[in-house]
Order: sequence, then C-alpha cells, then structure tokens
Amino acid sequence: MSRPKSVERLIESLGRLPGIGPKTSERLAFHLLRAEPKVARELAEAIVAARNSTRVCPTCFNLDEVAPCSICADEERDRSRLLVVEDPRDVAAFETAGYRGLYHVLQGRVSALEGIRAEDLTVKPLVERVREGGVTEVCLATNPDLEGEGTASLLAERLRDTPVRLTRIARGIPAGSTIVQVSSAILADAIEGRRDLG
Repeated sequence: MSRPKSVERLIESLGRLPGIGPKTSERLAFHLLRAEPKVARELAEAIVAARNSTRVCPTCFNLDEVAPCSICADEERDRSRLLVVEDPRDVAAFETAGYRGLYHVLQGRVSALEGIRAEDLTVKPLVERVREGGVTEVCLATNPDLEGEGTASLLAERLRDTPVRLTRIARGIPAGSTIVQVSSAILADAIEGRRDLG
C-alpha cells in the first residue's frame, strides 16, 4: 500500500537530517502525524523562528541572534586568546567548561571524503583576524579524530608565520570522540593542558 505524497515528503525531509536514517525518519514522521496538532505546529514554528532569527557572527562565525554575537561583544572576555573550533555546538561545550576567551568557528573541518576543502571553511578570515593583531594565543580545538587532526595541521601551517603562540588542546579528550560528547570537566582539563605547536 502506498503512502500519501505528503507523508512521503515528510519522511524524505526528516531523512535529510544528519544521523537520521530511513527507519528513524519514518518513525519520526508517524510520531508527528499521531501527535496533537499543536505539537507539530510548535515544532514547525520553532524551526521557522530559529531560521529567521539566527545569524552568523561576522567576526567569529558563531550562531547568535545578534551580530556581532554576544561572546564577541563581551568586553569582560580575554581578547588575547582565540579558541578555534569546528562547530557552533563546540562553543556551547567550551562555554559550559568555563572558557573565557574568544572563539573562531570554522563551520566544519577539512574532509577529503566529504569533499570539504580549506576554502569551504572560515580559514582565510581566521588568518586575517590573527594578522590584524590583538591575539597572542591561538588554541586549535578541533576534534581529536583523523579529520580534526588534519584540519589542525593545516591551520598550524597557515598560521606559522604569524607572531602568535600556537597551541593544541590537550589529549584529555579521548581519540575518536567529538567535543560535544565529552564532559565539561574534561574540556576544562583539555584547555588547561594545551600545548605549543611547532
């Protein structure tokens, strides 16, 4: 028995989300169809509201509802320290761990398998930002997996001729995990135990 086109469209749309396979998208779709109409409407409205009100910070490339973002605008932060992360979710994780410097969000990582090159990320604005001055340390906090390490190596090469201290987060984060998977205590230790590169 075939399903209505609107249901097929919902399943296909949910299936485009990361980590959602065909079975999960089908289960989510039928959950939404069985739920109170208010539940589905609130989800749709929340998605539209987030898309309409969230913007990318022109300085650090984090997501916020204001530009520059609230972190970049916070004069109480240590403006000499720059933590480079892959994703806005990593910013939230390090904030919970108590980091009080500034950030630069790459919006991804170099991945040959996914066809993501350095030019697809915010590498060039990072180098320009460091060359503008004011930053004395750049800590590379990409994930400790193959792509994250490769991205960190590329960034170290691009920043090598700048007059900043270049560090890498400590290995307190288990290899193969992602920043958002580890506890705030481990992240705090990783920042504290960062090491010089080169």
